[in-house]
Amino acid sequence: MQPLITTKIADTKFQIHDYLSARWSPRSFSKKALNTESIQRLFEAARWAASSYNEQPWRFTYGQKGTDAYDKIFNCLGEFNQGWAKNAPVLILTAIKEKFGNGKDNYHALHDLGLAAGNMTFQAQSEGIALHHMAGVDFEKAKEVFEVPEGYHVVSAIA
Repeated sequence: MQPLITTKIADTKFQIHDYLSARWSPRSFSKKALNTESIQRLFEAARWAASSYNEQPWRFTYGQKGTDAYDKIFNCLGEFNQGWAKNAPVLILTAIKEKFGNGKDNYHALHDLGLAAGNMTFQAQSEGIALHHMAGVDFEKAKEVFEVPEGYHVVSAIA
């Protein structure tokens, strides 16, 4: 793991973990590509998030800059986000499975995705990688472009 290097530290009321107080959502990124191992560690951290009935209802699609997947995700972002996210080395699209394996509605899926994305963010911070979570996504377009099956809902994007 890399040491935490940042000049932005939150003025917290109570002492919290350094990775949390140093976390922020930049809109500018280094042009340096992320290596495959770093990307795999981010998704491994997400995998170990708690989830209702251990369903792990989150799904991620990602693309590295210069790939077709990256361009497809980029084209699903809102115009404002496209303005700054174009420099991110990796773009991620998040989704949830709306029902449990038994067919009942999973009303906790968004919460569980949030925990997974939080784990991913904490892991990224520990490696000196910044993430920016985005709600500005054309969900219907993303569902069409990535042929997301019925029963799944595209939720957000991450740069």
